[in-house]
Amino acid sequence: MSVKVRVYATLRERVRWSSRDVELNAPEVTLSKLLDLLPDLRDAMYGVGLEHFIILVNGHNIMLLEGLETRVRDGDVIDIFPQAAGGYLTLSGLG
Repeated sequence: MSVKVRVYATLRERVRWSSRDVELNAPEVTLSKLLDLLPDLRDAMYGVGLEHFIILVNGHNIMLLEGLETRVRDGDVIDIFPQAAGGYLTLSGLG
């Protein structure tokens, strides 16, 4: 089984790659197990705190699925984004 993991923005700088194809020896694994197989990514994310990342499996936010217990299957694409922070807009459009 193979899945693609893509990382974005400052996370790319921390792990020094933007995309990896990961071969797994099981028909499905959890995201938690997948992160264990990518120690550079796991350490970069846990060092900052997982709550500071948005993780999508095939475009679906894992917070709306089963979190880190979400299962990934052959051909899945996992996208990981650091959360953006900063300003806000009021109803009038002025911050």
